[in-house]
Amino acid sequence: MKDARAILFDWDGTLLDSFPATYHASMAVLTHYGIHVDRQTFLDTYSPNWYDSYEKLGVHRKEWDNADRMWRETYVTQISEPFSFVPELLQELRGRDLTLGVVTSGDRGRVTRELETYGFAEFFDVVVCFEDTVEKKPHPAPLAHALEQLSLPAEATIFVGDRPEDISMGRAAGAYTVGVESEYGPRHVLEEASPDLILPHAGH
Repeated sequence: MKDARAILFDWDGTLLDSFPATYHASMAVLTHYGIHVDRQTFLDTYSPNWYDSYEKLGVHRKEWDNADRMWRETYVTQISEPFSFVPELLQELRGRDLTLGVVTSGDRGRVTRELETYGFAEFFDVVVCFEDTVEKKPHPAPLAHALEQLSLPAEATIFVGDRPEDISMGRAAGAYTVGVESEYGPRHVLEEASPDLILPHAGH
């Protein structure tokens, strides 16, 4: 897409290698509630909107706030790091005078902390997190909210993500979509969402 003016990214699994920490924290929460699932079941029920996952796996709605707290407390005991290519990529894109942003289903406290820890906050002109919109991915609202803040049309935007919800959001908003294989979203799952382009797993 030669006329792109902005590239917006998902965070987890796209720029941040967070699956091990996410999986560990999720298993701790589920075990607390007496729910035991294997890795494949976790992936089959995974959603960037974690309340969808809670519902599918049987965490009662009245426990969702407590589950969130427990998840965050467990997650921070783990290590999540950016994929090795990310610092150089962000520098290069900035050098091309592209507007950059993050549209994530992660909560703002965690994502802001990670962006600042790894020195990435300065690269992004907008960061949209779970709390910022009522509708969540795959609804176009999170990406539309980011574009509104940037005063940019979707047609001049590339959205990069590793889950079908990312691709569906991008397509619904009118952006060019790039799927990135990850542990959250293997190729066959991404293909079902029909992104404009699929890139191989960043860790391979």
